[in-house]
Amino acid sequence: MKGKSALGLAGIFLAVAGMVLLIIFGIGNYNRLSITNIRQGLDLQGGVSILYQADIENPTSDGMNAALALIRARLDNRGYVEASTAIEGTRQIRVDIPGVDDPVAAEQEIGATASLVFMDEHGNVILTGEHVSNAFMTMQPSAHGGAAEPVVALEFNAEGTQLFGDATRANIGRQIFIFMDDEMISNAVVQTAITDGSGIISGGFSAERANLLATQIRQGSLPFGLEVISSSTVGARLGAGALQSSVIAGIIGLALVLTFMLIFYRTMGLAADIALVIYVVIFLLLISGFGIVLSLPGIAGLILSIGMATDANIVIFERIREEVASGKSLKVAMRTGYKRALPAIIDSNVTTLIAGVVLFYMGTGPIMGFAQMLVIGILLSMFTCLFVTRIVTICLMNLGVIKSGHMLGKAQKDALAASTSNEPIIDTSEKPIVQKRKIYFMFSSAIIAICVIVGIINMGRGVGFFNLDVEFSGGTSFEIFIEQDFNNSDIEEIVRNITGESAPQVQAFSNANGSGVMIRTTATGMNYRTEISAEISEMFNLDADAFTYSDVSPAVSQAMRRSAIMAVIVASIGMLVYISIRFRDVRKGASAVMAQLHDALVVLGIYVLLRIPLNYAFIAVILTTLGYSINATIIIFDRIRENRRRMPKADNESLINMSVTQTLRRTLFSTLSSFIAVFMLYVIGVAAIRDFTLPIMVGLLFGAYSSVCLSGSVWYMMVKRKKEK
Repeated sequence: MKGKSALGLAGIFLAVAGMVLLIIFGIGNYNRLSITNIRQGLDLQGGVSILYQADIENPTSDGMNAALALIRARLDNRGYVEASTAIEGTRQIRVDIPGVDDPVAAEQEIGATASLVFMDEHGNVILTGEHVSNAFMTMQPSAHGGAAEPVVALEFNAEGTQLFGDATRANIGRQIFIFMDDEMISNAVVQTAITDGSGIISGGFSAERANLLATQIRQGSLPFGLEVISSSTVGARLGAGALQSSVIAGIIGLALVLTFMLIFYRTMGLAADIALVIYVVIFLLLISGFGIVLSLPGIAGLILSIGMATDANIVIFERIREEVASGKSLKVAMRTGYKRALPAIIDSNVTTLIAGVVLFYMGTGPIMGFAQMLVIGILLSMFTCLFVTRIVTICLMNLGVIKSGHMLGKAQKDALAASTSNEPIIDTSEKPIVQKRKIYFMFSSAIIAICVIVGIINMGRGVGFFNLDVEFSGGTSFEIFIEQDFNNSDIEEIVRNITGESAPQVQAFSNANGSGVMIRTTATGMNYRTEISAEISEMFNLDADAFTYSDVSPAVSQAMRRSAIMAVIVASIGMLVYISIRFRDVRKGASAVMAQLHDALVVLGIYVLLRIPLNYAFIAVILTTLGYSINATIIIFDRIRENRRRMPKADNESLINMSVTQTLRRTLFSTLSSFIAVFMLYVIGVAAIRDFTLPIMVGLLFGAYSSVCLSGSVWYMMVKRKKEK
């Protein structure tokens, strides 16, 4: 047994070493799967993000796909091969272009209406894309009698039919050229006059080339234009600083979590640490292999998922520790501990998965990146904790590294030694949680009331209940690095003169990347943005790397607010339904959601108290908070269900108190491990990450508080009220 375990561990270590080398050096000339091939988001390397919208209400899916193909072709033609494009909703297209030197020019070129023209050999325009009603790839017998070959079939409207008929009649034996955006995409010799409103372009095309040509021709007849409704630019200087600080924060955070597990779980913690390293390595391989774009929210999602992976191990280790403390052998304790921890792990991860899926389908841009990381992290953490950690633990146990005595404190060892019974020792101690529920309710009410009062005072001061960022209010915001001394009033005058706004917000800032000024104005549009950038650049002799901006139209900001509210509602309903089904008690689901509502209100209150800009990242903050809160609540409700089966005659008050007490160590340790990882991001990260992580830290703390002090008490009151009726 020891020999097999030693070989098993050796195999695991060799596999980990191989994966680490793979992550560092990759495969082949292009270093595939290497961390150097991980695609970086705009906020990590600088660039521009543009959201285009069709100027008609209900464009067809074919029209949107054609517009997307047009934009993709323009990006490739201009050398923006690293750019990414995606259709969002039914009429919007997002374009992210890293490393852009002139974002204004890129915005104008990429989204311009396609220009499709047909010309004769003399350069005369015969007809344009307006006259083409359709173009598609079809198969036609070869002119030489061979097998059928791909060709492009054209269909013209009535005016186009007349023009094309006249042109082909006059150009028999000559070429007709087709140009898209001043680039020739086809030329063909006219064989005969074509007067039936259709035409064929042949030339030995492959099916792929014929399809591409047909798509390009259709692009010239798009029934709508594309207008910019939001755009943002991140200076390369800010991106480089964000990447460096986030990587450092991630490494330190991971090291602290590994140390935490070793200190509190000793040799069991060593097994968890090995599994956690494997988890991180596989995570990085997946990101690199699938070409997932890594952004600042994505890094936050990765670090949070490390905390979740640690949480699953903590749940298992606490159950094994309880089984050992009850007098069971280590092997039996491990088998029983895994079995009893499994339902809680599955339930807690599925509820968080619901939040991640909602974020992915209802979010946009960087928030989708955060959701991707969260979903991948959840699935991968379940694999590593249920399989990898278990295998490593068994091997270490067989080798005598893990021992029963390593899991128990002095009091537990003394109780176990003093026991004269063969029956398992069951800890029935309880803290008076339910009895003190009024104190907890009053404390929570006071916190929320203070936040509401501060918000009302802010409204009276004319600055709004929330500090809405441009994503939720509409407008333009600038973050400009200025190394020399400057006066806010000078910059404010520039903005006021250009936009006509009486009171633009101008505020100096300083962070690890340097110092500068933050500008927020309700004015939107490329003209305003260009003029403001030009005047400030001239005044302080700045280059494009010093500027980061975000421009969002009021209509888009309203849509973002609606989607934010809907995302939270949909996620909460999904969690409520799942918990109600799993525990066969809608009151448990309702009490869990009420505790989540409490956490959401507290986090919102932090935005009010500290005037943190409320933007689209708020959705990720709220749903992350709800996910962690529901995890702890599920652990408690799962223990209540287990204790009810074991002690069917126990009253609800004692049942809740005992269950909370038995799971309290897990709740504290799990919260602490996640808090450590997020705290390092807050300490070392850039300003945007701090605004993201501070509310999450508050959500982690209050999520643990609500799970321990509120959720069980709310359920108790619901059950008690029903009995009284």
